[in-house]
This record gives sequence, structure tokens and C-alpha cells, in this order.
Amino acid sequence: MDLRAIWAQDVPQLAAPDAAERERLLGAARDEFIAHGFRRAAVADIARRAKVSRQTLNRRCGDKDDMISAVLAREVLEFFTRLAPSFDLDVQIEDRVVELFVTGIRECRTNPLLAALKEYETESVSLSLLDTEHDNYQLVMSALAMGLVAESFSEKGAEQAAELLIRITATLLLAPSNAIDTTTDDECRKFAQTYFVPILNAARAVVP
Repeated sequence: MDLRAIWAQDVPQLAAPDAAERERLLGAARDEFIAHGFRRAAVADIARRAKVSRQTLNRRCGDKDDMISAVLAREVLEFFTRLAPSFDLDVQIEDRVVELFVTGIRECRTNPLLAALKEYETESVSLSLLDTEHDNYQLVMSALAMGLVAESFSEKGAEQAAELLIRITATLLLAPSNAIDTTTDDECRKFAQTYFVPILNAARAVVP
């Protein structure tokens, strides 16, 4: 699955110098969001950090909401790019799902933007992670379900397994448990092997 190719279909194509400058400006916006969260970050401060006028920033990146959307979209793309090795078709599906969970939790644990959002925008992060109609949620679910269907799961079983796995993962991200250790890769792997593999086995038995 070439996620960058899929993404490119929905992203306006810019001339190379303009695209590079926009990426630089969005990088400044990301840094400001990490420092202060979305609500407290000011467009004037983003412009100051990027060393451009506010007018230039708005002309190239839109208003604050546009910048938030662009930064989040770029973050999701990069997140999926880092997950790509876990989609290796030469590895059995159970091991792939386990490693997707391990990698996903690690990325969320170490991503500075997500850490800032959990600190400054707790409510909105909670809603977006569990919003089943959100584009990002649907993208993750569709990618996982497609992978399961390719492994001879029925569509119904694949959708049910994907939904369960994503909801469990989102809950652990939003409300870390004292009873479930996800602070290291080894602990995450042990958890996924214990609980996710049985979910996959049950989903295999679901008839269309």
C-alpha cells in the first residue's frame, strides 16, 4: 500500500520552491503547537518563529485552522509511513498486527505533538481518537480491515476485528492503565500477543 501515492491524490500540487517554503512554515507552526497547544498558539507567534510576516504566512498556509489541519495531516502521513514496515506481507498476519500495535504505541508515546495535545487539548484529542466518523479513524480502520480481508478473513470479521483492535488501542492511549503496562515495546508486544491474537482467531470464524 503506497500511502504517499494515495495522499498525493488529495493534496494540491505546488511548485517545488513554494512547496519547500510551505513545509518550512508548517514546521514552524508545528513547533508552536508543541510549545503551546492549538488554542493558545497565536498566528503572530508562528510568523515570528518562521521569520516571515503574518500576511506571508496566511497567504502560503491559510488561517490558523488551515495550519492545524495541514500539520495534523502531515503528522498522520508520516505516522503511516513509519508504520509501513509492519505491513510486510511475508510476515503472518498475527505477527503483523502485534508489531503494528507495538510501533503505533511507541510512536504515540514519543511523538512531541501528541504529547502536547494530550497536555493542552485533552478533550479534543479524546473526541478525535474515538470519533468513528473522523477521516483518520476511518483510514486506520480501512487499512487494517483490508489487510485482514487479504488474509482470507470475511469482510464482516475483518471489520469487527479492526474496530475492536482500534478501540482498545485508542482507550489505552487516552487512559493508560496501571494494570496494563505499555511503557516499553516488550510489554506492548506481550499484551498484544495475549489479547489481540485471540481476537484475530475469533474474527477468522466470522462468516460473511
